[in-house]
This record gives sequence, structure tokens and C-alpha cells, in this order.
Amino acid sequence: MALSGIAASQTHAQDIGRLYAAKPPPGYAFVRVVVMVEGDMPRVQIDARDLPIGERATASSYRAVPGGRALNLTVDGSTISGPIAPRPDAYLTLAIAKTGAAWSAHAIDEGQSAGDGLKARLRFFNLVSGCTATLKLSDGPTIFDQAPFESVQARTINPVTAKLEGSCGEGGAAQMILPQLRAGDSYSIFLRKGADRLSLAGQQDETETFRER
Repeated sequence: MALSGIAASQTHAQDIGRLYAAKPPPGYAFVRVVVMVEGDMPRVQIDARDLPIGERATASSYRAVPGGRALNLTVDGSTISGPIAPRPDAYLTLAIAKTGAAWSAHAIDEGQSAGDGLKARLRFFNLVSGCTATLKLSDGPTIFDQAPFESVQARTINPVTAKLEGSCGEGGAAQMILPQLRAGDSYSIFLRKGADRLSLAGQQDETETFRER
């Protein structure tokens, strides 16, 4: 499938740094958190430091952490049980959910991301339990198909703006407008469960400025 887009400009190369500017020592990993169900955003901390998720954001920014070392992840003051140790040099999205009074985290390993200065990169996360998801252009071709629960699929695309539709089989679909991406941009789309419907939301992938601690 081809997505028509706009030609890349040399000035866009400066914007690639939005995701890839952080340069921690070799062996670090990049971790972010997304809430699996729509609702109020909890307070999330990694190793006793807040990891902000803004009210209008879907996920946090990536944070550089030492790879291979277990994280101390807390949500609203409660420690998430079970070791989470991101692989060195890998990107990891932690999808968190609340069952009763307890929070849990589901680790989605994105591998070692690579940028493309001439195209944009699109990631699709299926965070709906029991769903095998599809993401397509509204009234158009499929972009991602047969995406299992707690998975990510990725591809490069030409910079483009489009209306997208996410669904689980024959059930109701969620829609969103993909904003105008630029060459080198990285953008994540999350299919989630709302109160009584599916929800499709996305945001630019960003990495916090690395600071040695």
C-alpha cells in the first residue's frame, strides 16, 4: 500500500531529534507509560521520579534508564509487582491498567528503533483485551492488520495527513485524524477501551532530555 505525501525538506532533518536526540551512555534503554483505559491519569513514578502524563497526552515521553536493571515502578503510590527490566538499547512501552484497587503493567517491547530521515514512522498499539485489531484509512486500504492484544506494529510512511479507523473484527470502529507528519517524525497510535466504546488516540513520540543521575 502506498500513502501519498509531501516531499521531505532538508530543514526537517533538525526535527528528527524529537525522538532520537537523547544520547545516554551505551546500554541504556528507553521506557514510557500509557494507560490502557480512558479516564483520569494516575501519578506514575519510575525509581521514585515522576513520569508525567499530561491531561491531553496519551502516553508519557520516553525516559532513558539503565538497561537490564529492574525498574521500581509505582502508580498512585502502589508498587507494581513483578520485575520489569528493559533490554539495553531497546524501547519499551509499559501499558498500565487497574483491576479493582490494584494496578498492573504490561510490557510491550518495541525493539531497537531506527529513524528514517526521509519518511515518518508510525507505531500502532493494541491495548484492548480480547481484540485482534485493524488500523486502516477510512474508506481506504489497511495499514496494520491482525494486531494481537498487547502488541505493537510499526512501519515507515511518507509524511501525510489522513483520517484513520481502528477496529476489533466486526465491532464498532474508532476514528481519529492523523496530523500532518514531517520527515523524521515518529508517531504512536493507541487503540484503547473507553467506557462503552473503542478509543483511538495518538501523539508524537518524544524522549526526555537525558541527565546523568
